[in-house]
Amino acid sequence: MRSRAFFASLLLCCFHAAALASASPVPLKPFQIGFGGGASIPVSDTKDAFKSGWHGSGIVRLNLPMMPFGLQGNFSYNHFSLDQQNVGFAGSGRILSGIADARFGLPIPGPIKPYLLAGIGTYNIKANPDQSGAPASNSTTKFGINGGGGVNIDVPGLPVHAFLEGKIENIYTDQGLNSAVVKDFKTRIIPVTFGIFLF
Repeated sequence: MRSRAFFASLLLCCFHAAALASASPVPLKPFQIGFGGGASIPVSDTKDAFKSGWHGSGIVRLNLPMMPFGLQGNFSYNHFSLDQQNVGFAGSGRILSGIADARFGLPIPGPIKPYLLAGIGTYNIKANPDQSGAPASNSTTKFGINGGGGVNIDVPGLPVHAFLEGKIENIYTDQGLNSAVVKDFKTRIIPVTFGIFLF
């Protein structure tokens, strides 16, 4: 009889704890700032002009309560070396970007939380030859789209969490980055970013 009363009390306590947990979810931080960097990989026609490079990014996230998605803004600097064998001269190229994404979290429990994202942005592109006499390009600003995914990684005991993200960015450069570099240039890059959110 006592054992039955004990188990009944234990079961009642479990139901009560579950009710409290569901009624008091962990609050979602509405605003986050992060920094990251990593490799920038040119693909498609872009790899004929650029070698693989690097980038640095500043990221702002807006988490919308009671919504299945959040918003994310990326501000990135991408740096590449020109492929001298294909281009005909040495030098560097850079892409500055400002991107607005919608981010969809996947409902998978645990410390590693995957997500998908897609969005639009503007890209400012410029090539800088090293050789004197080689034609330099003026910077040009173009529209682009992107899509990809990543994972958020909780760091126990620390007020930060890490993330790993990869996506493909397609920039609509109809007439090319520089007619001296390559014509009909389709600018596509894959930035792979590792970083942290501070809060």
